[in-house]
Amino acid sequence: MPRILVVDDDEDIAQTTAMMLQAGGHEVETELSEKKAMAKIAAFKPDLIVLDVMFPDNSTAGFELAREIRARHKELPVIMVTSVNEHGTPKFGNKDRDPDWLPISEFVEKPVKKDKLLGLVRGLLAKKA
Repeated sequence: MPRILVVDDDEDIAQTTAMMLQAGGHEVETELSEKKAMAKIAAFKPDLIVLDVMFPDNSTAGFELAREIRARHKELPVIMVTSVNEHGTPKFGNKDRDPDWLPISEFVEKPVKKDKLLGLVRGLLAKKA
């Protein structure tokens, strides 16, 4: 069973996302603190991460965490899910995104529909396998 870590400071969103992923047959854990995320990754050893951008103490923490994840876990897929509009900042979009500045596998806007999220997860896990 694929393991997925959801990193989002909003507990309701983290739990809702976890329930969607669990319904898709995944083992899911959540982490509400970007500061504790790397330790959780080391302990849980996820196959994929769903990551928010903005955290209370740092509005760009998700970007910084994505770079840290990529530096330590080169093959770990990261889906960035955020309410920041992808059309407002070109670097956020999948097509125009600079992979060094934002090293993620996919970018989707909140609220994400269950079918879309599960489709992205399936695709990324299949590529990884």
